[in-house]
Amino acid sequence: MASELNALDKIKDCLLNGHDFVLQGGAGCGKTETLKQLIDFISTEHPNRKIACITHTNKAVDEIKSRIDGEHVVSTIHSFLNTLIKDYKKNIHQVIYELFKVDFMERLDLSNYVDEKEQKSKEHEKYKKIYEKYSDKYFLLFGKRIDKVEGKRVYDTKPEEFNSDLNERISVINNKIEEEILSKGFKSIEYNETRFNNFKDLTFGHDGLIDIASLLINKYPLLGKVLNDKFDYIFIDEYQDTDKQIVDLFLVKLPEKNKPVIGLFGDSMQSIYGNGIGNVEDYVRTGILTRIEKEDNYRCSPQVIKFINLLRNDGLNQELALKIRNGEEEPLEERQGQVEFLYAVCDKKPSSKSSYTDTDKEMYINSLNDLIDKTYFSGDSKTLLLSNKAVSVKAGFPNLYKVFSDRYREPREEIEKILTKLQLLDLFELCNAYETKKYNFILSKLKNSGLSIKTVADKINISTNIQKIIDSDRGAVNTVETAFTLNLLKKSESFVTYKHRVEKFLEEISQDADFAKFEEDYFNDGHTLTKMQKKNPGIDEDDFKEQERNVKQKQFLEALFSDRVTFAEVLNFFKYEDEQTPYITMHKTKGTGIDNVLVVLDEYFWNEYDFRTAFDPDEENLKKKEKNLQLLYVACSRARFNLRCVRLISDEEEKLFTDAFEHFDSRRIELELSERSGYVLGTSYD
Repeated sequence: MASELNALDKIKDCLLNGHDFVLQGGAGCGKTETLKQLIDFISTEHPNRKIACITHTNKAVDEIKSRIDGEHVVSTIHSFLNTLIKDYKKNIHQVIYELFKVDFMERLDLSNYVDEKEQKSKEHEKYKKIYEKYSDKYFLLFGKRIDKVEGKRVYDTKPEEFNSDLNERISVINNKIEEEILSKGFKSIEYNETRFNNFKDLTFGHDGLIDIASLLINKYPLLGKVLNDKFDYIFIDEYQDTDKQIVDLFLVKLPEKNKPVIGLFGDSMQSIYGNGIGNVEDYVRTGILTRIEKEDNYRCSPQVIKFINLLRNDGLNQELALKIRNGEEEPLEERQGQVEFLYAVCDKKPSSKSSYTDTDKEMYINSLNDLIDKTYFSGDSKTLLLSNKAVSVKAGFPNLYKVFSDRYREPREEIEKILTKLQLLDLFELCNAYETKKYNFILSKLKNSGLSIKTVADKINISTNIQKIIDSDRGAVNTVETAFTLNLLKKSESFVTYKHRVEKFLEEISQDADFAKFEEDYFNDGHTLTKMQKKNPGIDEDDFKEQERNVKQKQFLEALFSDRVTFAEVLNFFKYEDEQTPYITMHKTKGTGIDNVLVVLDEYFWNEYDFRTAFDPDEENLKKKEKNLQLLYVACSRARFNLRCVRLISDEEEKLFTDAFEHFDSRRIELELSERSGYVLGTSYD
């Protein structure tokens, strides 16, 4: 308990001196309990001082509220910010244009790129993205489509001229956006409690709320003074997942006079989400924050703690801390466990960029699945791994995964991003709440959709309609549109613009004779530049790549909007993401402890990851090393008692990995792979 008291005492010193602090603690260190003790201390010693405690989810809000006493503000970041700004609609009206405007195209000069070829490629990609945003806004405002974006070859002939023309058009539409905002007035402006901003209604969603709050405090210092007057202390839980704008707002944007003490609680090593600040070392280095470390680990066995300490790169060294139960420490022998590294040697270990054939890759995956089959835990256990084809089959979303993996090298992020735009995540949340009987959540969501619920008959009708959605065997997008007609969801501008973009693209290429000829040749043994040039000698590398992207995009969009990707598969995908299966994607693996954890140290042909870098002391790409260390730390620290790491390794990697696990049990597994393919996670499937 000494380290816990030490951390708490250091925090009390910061409160006394009016200095902002960050409590850095690893998985299972009891950060929430320290937060509770801190609030209890303030409530007892300074009962008139006001505390705001901010976290990310309603579940975390409920947990913190259950541990503290007193009339303190405990809320999600979105609820907190909305409460702060909701009465200042006139002021919001002055800044909301920034949310809906289209950014201008600004060309970077050659010094920002490796060479002219990279400049041309990157600048055209940037031009296309801005053009698409302009096109989306134009469609929302006028209901009309505009000409398709210029191809790279045409754009490269006079990029400055194309940029200038686009910026003139953007200026015109931004003026129109500003005019419409002014004409609507300020009374209808509000936070819509969804993921999406809505220009037509002049409402803003979760991300928009963060932008608006930051804009207001920058423009109107008085709002910062109001916040200062309301609270003496503001504590932010899981700071690493907090938007940088928000951290910056609290630490440096608030007026200095009467500024509340800001306390951050979290762990930079558990920063695996792209939209969070990650670490706050810049604020520590400049003296804005005092760093306080909490070394306790109340979750893991001493063996697991010893291993995960090797994965940390911030100098924090966790120590075993025993829980107190009914006034007594838990027996040390009840916290014992084991860490093992189990591996097999594979002569052919393909990478995503290798020249190995699909047959080689299939044999490799079969070998890996055979290794998992021989090493997985039974009982209370989970297997943690990167999303892959085999898991998609086992979890019940094979067609969804294949449609995305045929289009994208790293499909998992794109699946979530696009399904969110199409409001399939919203629909999953509604259906999942119905199946788990979270009726208050359903009523809240339906109220936001504008559905009136007044009678028992209304509730029966809603129940019938949600069950109809759950039982749907139609395509995912068709099912969402059914939900719109049943008033279970309100159609967002995100959905409208994405569907508009799809229809515009498919219409344009259907009228493009050059594309039709390329597509025919491509599927007739012309799937490489060399082969295509035999059919069409005039085609160059840029044209080939652009047309190949169009072919894949057409296949992708036609499949996504068909009945091939069913809503049932979407439900299964999000249940997998929500840890409702025996295996967990490493990408979303933060959570409570699991008795036994099997971590599969394999990249599954993802470009983004290379777990070898996490253990290689000579790795020069420190950014990549850090990314892999963080992912492995979060995955491995889920283990309460026993942790097994498994990997297929090449001969030259064997020493690297056995050295990394030299203080733990390492065993080489001899595989006797059956010729039958398809083993996954301890079970075979047909």
